[in-house]
Amino acid sequence: MNRPPPSFTAVRWSWAARGLSSVVILYSLGVVLWQHNHLSSQYVVIDSLLLKTKDVYFSGQSISSLMKIGNGTTNKTSYNIATTNGGTIHRPASLILQNTKLPDWVKQYAAWHNTQRTRFLDAKRNNSTSADDIKFLISRCLENDTCGGASDRLQDMPYNLMLANQTNRILLVRWEKPGRLQHYLVPPKDGIDWTLEGEMYNYLKHENWHNRGKETDTRLQIVSTIRRDSAAPIFRYYENTQLGHKIYHEVFRLLFTPSPALAERVESTMTLLGLVPTHYSSIHLRVKYPHKDIKEATFTFERHKSKIVAWATNAVNCAAELHPNTTIYVSSDSNDTVGYLLEESQFAKHYIEATTKHAKTHPLVVKLVSRDYSNENEHVAFSNVKDPDGFMSVFEDLIIMGLGKCVAHGLGGYGRLGAALSGGECVIAHLGRNSKICSDVLAKIQV
Repeated sequence: MNRPPPSFTAVRWSWAARGLSSVVILYSLGVVLWQHNHLSSQYVVIDSLLLKTKDVYFSGQSISSLMKIGNGTTNKTSYNIATTNGGTIHRPASLILQNTKLPDWVKQYAAWHNTQRTRFLDAKRNNSTSADDIKFLISRCLENDTCGGASDRLQDMPYNLMLANQTNRILLVRWEKPGRLQHYLVPPKDGIDWTLEGEMYNYLKHENWHNRGKETDTRLQIVSTIRRDSAAPIFRYYENTQLGHKIYHEVFRLLFTPSPALAERVESTMTLLGLVPTHYSSIHLRVKYPHKDIKEATFTFERHKSKIVAWATNAVNCAAELHPNTTIYVSSDSNDTVGYLLEESQFAKHYIEATTKHAKTHPLVVKLVSRDYSNENEHVAFSNVKDPDGFMSVFEDLIIMGLGKCVAHGLGGYGRLGAALSGGECVIAHLGRNSKICSDVLAKIQV
């Protein structure tokens, strides 16, 4: 449901207050720039930071030490997580491919894939049969396919890449609903180009795509798959038993980086909330997930409020247990749940106490933030919304979760995907299988 714009609270300001803050900030910035016109040459964008350390986003290391200017102070205003042409919110693919923990087969497949894709297109353009030996694995969501939500479609991509490598197939992706995947995610520069559009699509669209055919069947030029529910667990098993460390997030980012429009939204939200990669953690609450007496079609927050409040409280406690004294980014499939946590919960009251009335005796131990939650996240599979932009916040939350240090997730695959993208090492389930009831983070605070 749609919520009216939230009222002013200590954790979320009104648009009017936000506008006033912007005026003050712009005035201050103007004074600084007038006094120090040389400062612009010292701005440090994320590209230069990434070149200095390839593990900065996933090691837990502070990036503030990389953002020093001449006088030794931290240049916070220079931090920019997005650039033009798709952005570099994640480390560049060229650096990911230099990661010594990345298996050789991933690096070799990335090079092979791009070479074979070029060879196929060159042959077709010249009406040559020299590339007829090339075969494809297509991850698809066509108009008449039943594809599931965003995580159902995306969580299997690292496994699909591994399978494409094992069977010598070019991995491609095509979404036709709710829009092209490229509206949200695009191949990174120097990464793996999975796009199936334009001339590539024209060359393959009339062929038999053999949905759920065997990838090992060399007689099939094309094999396609809609979703693989067991793919992520299989890939985790591979990480645990053969590698001994996580690479899911690295493989995913060889395939996907935010589109320019999504990168702009993520940058705006993170800047507004003061979020720096690995210096915050996240929770996700999938409260509409079919569970006992909860049904997505008939769900209302008020009907299940007592249950949701307990889940939400435990989620925050778990995130705070993983990452103490930090900012926690809140996301959910229910905007009323986000609103409760940021406006009504004990954590919202704690924030007010710690930052106003009793700042000296009531230390701040948890701060909750979120993007604008006036409108609810649309479910990619169930929504009637036709405009692809209507689902942008789904991908925004996913990217922001993936840039944090830790994730506390509940039911469903979406939160687990966000946790995997954060590196998969600092994760806890606050609800569902292998979940934990975490201790009250506010219990020891005295006012």
